Amino acid sequence: MSSSKLAFAVRAAVTLVGGLALNHCVVRTTPIRTAGTINVQPGTTTVQTQPVYAQPQPVYAQPQPVYVQQQPTYVQQQPVYQAPQPVVGGGVQVNAGVGVGVGVGMGAGVAVGNGWVTDGYAQNDFVSYNMTMRARQFAAGYFPVTQLYRAQMGQGQHQFVTVQIAPGRCYRIIGVGGPGVQDLDLRIRDMNNNVVDQDVATDNFPVLGLNRQLCPTWNGTFQVEIIMYSGGGDIGVQAFASP
Repeated sequence: MSSSKLAFAVRAAVTLVGGLALNHCVVRTTPIRTAGTINVQPGTTTVQTQPVYAQPQPVYAQPQPVYVQQQPTYVQQQPVYQAPQPVVGGGVQVNAGVGVGVGVGMGAGVAVGNGWVTDGYAQNDFVSYNMTMRARQFAAGYFPVTQLYRAQMGQGQHQFVTVQIAPGRCYRIIGVGGPGVQDLDLRIRDMNNNVVDQDVATDNFPVLGLNRQLCPTWNGTFQVEIIMYSGGGDIGVQAFASP
């Protein structure tokens, strides 16, 4: 066989064998990297936000106390005057004054009762009206032995009235302080200047002879001391004796 035929036979055999081998092989290829510029587009990130609901906190407004200052209401009491019944025959008219002896015999006047009024009585006169009412209350059945002594006094002042007395009788001394008088006091002294009785209440209506009987056993006088302890204004004092 010539050399050319031999070479051709070998090449054919090699090709056949190679084809059989390739049937069971996986041909792997390596990608060819090409140099160049790669444009990278930035990605868009979408963040979905959840809605935030701010729950309002309740606001408790504490009410502030409102202080309303009450203005005092002063209601001035008006005296209620009930007119006493007139006295048939009138009252006893006896002079009275500071340092002057005064007195009347029993039976010369009218005993204090429901219809009795003091001398100089007027329904709208505070002193004479209240003397009438107080005498009816504290000297019922007694006789007035002085007229209603009246004066104007200021705080701290003293005045004196002398009352004629007799044994066997008891006495009541009544005082009235008008508007403006806060504390009117009475004090009784005997002929030796001894204090027989005195008023200690803080008011403008002193009465002596209630808590302690004034029943002297001698003929003589009582000296009634009138004391304006507090306040000032009109005053009235009158003495009464039992039958």
